Amino acid sequence: MSTRTPCWEPVPFVLAYRIGEITLFRTQWRGLALHEHFFDLTTDPNEPHPPIERLRKDTEVIITRSHPVRESLPVLTMQGGALRYVMAQYTRYYTELTGDFDSYLAKFSAKTRNTLRRKVRRFLELGNACAMREYKRPEEMEEFQRLAGAVSVLTYQEKLFDAGLPLGPEFLGELIDLAKLDSVRAYVLSIDGRAIAYLCCPVVNGVLLYSYLGYDPSYGHLSPGTVLQYLVFETLFGQKAFRAFDFTEGQGEHKKFFATQKTPCADICYFRDAASARFWVGLHRGVGGLSMVAGRALETLGMKSVVKRFLRRL
Repeated sequence: MSTRTPCWEPVPFVLAYRIGEITLFRTQWRGLALHEHFFDLTTDPNEPHPPIERLRKDTEVIITRSHPVRESLPVLTMQGGALRYVMAQYTRYYTELTGDFDSYLAKFSAKTRNTLRRKVRRFLELGNACAMREYKRPEEMEEFQRLAGAVSVLTYQEKLFDAGLPLGPEFLGELIDLAKLDSVRAYVLSIDGRAIAYLCCPVVNGVLLYSYLGYDPSYGHLSPGTVLQYLVFETLFGQKAFRAFDFTEGQGEHKKFFATQKTPCADICYFRDAASARFWVGLHRGVGGLSMVAGRALETLGMKSVVKRFLRRL
């Protein structure tokens, strides 16, 4: 638990209405967000106390993301005159970077360790130009953005969600500023001098955040994401500079596989109690429920992975 005064910052807040991986539309709100890492919060969703009184002034919604919880929370409740909407509940995965790399690998079975090492060895033996590079200095960020950006435009995150690595000068400036504070680590995996995978991790309170990642799908047979993650962890455990690697939100198998710890969390929003907020929150909940029903139906029919691949190709 942190002893610091909670950091609440004004932010634009967006509710995205999605069916599966397709965004139908978005609504935007004037928000106030808690900027604390979940490592530094208690498991009580009411601590630190959200400043509900701000909802009567310049704020439409107060947001606490990835707040640790002890148990599942009701989706909609009234609290302190505000409409509390638990937008999502999920498990957050992370890896403690204490100890050494061999001790970390011991969490895997002997068969899995051998498979991992074989994939990495197979990649590195393809040639002298097959390697991973770490970027952390201000003067290195432009090269990282250029190499990683060339990969990002090929990924489904970019094509489907418009969520690839930002390519503009504004993001480059952010990377440079973080690097000046020694608060970013970025990595590129290359083959024959061509970048095929990247990972970009800002650092918050000694924790690396799994923020931007992707790989060239034409090299999928080489498991570039797995190889890159293995080499990144080998580097980080050797440096002993950080306390943890946080895989952030999401339930991907990659995260579960490489993580050593997990924490149940929730994204909690406190809306000004008004008819418009009730409508849009109710619609968001309804669309989300419809998406879950559709996903389960496709899974039962054995078509979910087929539909996902089809959408990503589009």
